Amino acid sequence: MRLAGEAVRSAGAQPVSSVVTGLIVAGVCAAILSTTGQTVQAEQQVLSRIDAAGTRSIVISDTQGSAGMTADAIERIGRLSGVEWVIGLGPATDVRAAGNPGGNPAAIRIVHGALPAQVTTTGLPIEPGKALVGPDAQTTLGLELPIGGATSEDGGVAIVGSFRADDPLDFLNRSLITGPGPDDTNLRSIHILVATPDQVAQVTDAAVGLIAAQDPTSVGVETSETLAQIRAAVQGELGRYGRQLITLVLAAGLILTGLNVYGTVTNRRRDFGRRRALGASRSTIVTLIATQTALVAATGAIIGSAVTAAIVQRLTSNPPDLRFTSAIIILATIIATLAAIPPALVAAYRDPVRVLRVP
Repeated sequence: MRLAGEAVRSAGAQPVSSVVTGLIVAGVCAAILSTTGQTVQAEQQVLSRIDAAGTRSIVISDTQGSAGMTADAIERIGRLSGVEWVIGLGPATDVRAAGNPGGNPAAIRIVHGALPAQVTTTGLPIEPGKALVGPDAQTTLGLELPIGGATSEDGGVAIVGSFRADDPLDFLNRSLITGPGPDDTNLRSIHILVATPDQVAQVTDAAVGLIAAQDPTSVGVETSETLAQIRAAVQGELGRYGRQLITLVLAAGLILTGLNVYGTVTNRRRDFGRRRALGASRSTIVTLIATQTALVAATGAIIGSAVTAAIVQRLTSNPPDLRFTSAIIILATIIATLAAIPPALVAAYRDPVRVLRVP
């Protein structure tokens, strides 16, 4: 704490050098945030659009109705590493509103497995004989409210609420969903969402092996592996550009800061010589110079980043990411501190007798 106070006083005693160091670091942060910071924002927007297309989804379907996929595969697939959720859908059956048997039909599907977060429901839980209706299916059936009955050739179900599904299950909005009965074990499709896009290929291979299909030739697989590869390519290309630019800017900042600190150390050589003559250790001198530089650099980084963020937000209505900004402030401060160490070593290892000798 005492050393930090001495560093503050030393920085105040050298206002020109401190201001120059602060401006260099502030300029480094401003350059990075106004260029790479916007690249990071663009990368996030592009990746979010690609992710919206379902880069993590896998669909395994019975294309000919003879695969023999059963509901017990859901539990086995759900235990795979990287699987966020998995559900199975039974065959689709047409139903019509009980009050309008001549109306337009909508499909009803039996859902095996727990409904994921992408499906929001209102009303009672789904179970055999009770169904939830999607928004498009409700319009098709001509229902003013998601309550009533629906009939088919195999019987009927009570509509006890509604649901809305988001990507990659948004196709369910055109259907009704109900729970499985004891004899409802046949699946027509299995829908899987994995944690990250790069897990799509390996989870797909494992899941196909776990369904134990009676007729493997009837099993069709749809994955977003191509989209996942595009995502990785976009992320890699933009990330490489950003890293190169940050490296160049930080390198320039390191050199300029080092030269500025060296000039300051040279001007203050008698001051450091007196400190050494009075008993200050070499490590104390190095720590003092590094701490002084770090405090000035941190101040410059914070001010430069705040001003740049305000300008960017005013011009683009899209400020730099807070985590990225914080990381740049910390990194710029560390780089400036490292740049001060070589000049600090020069000051610490000078012979105090030669420095203080009167010509």
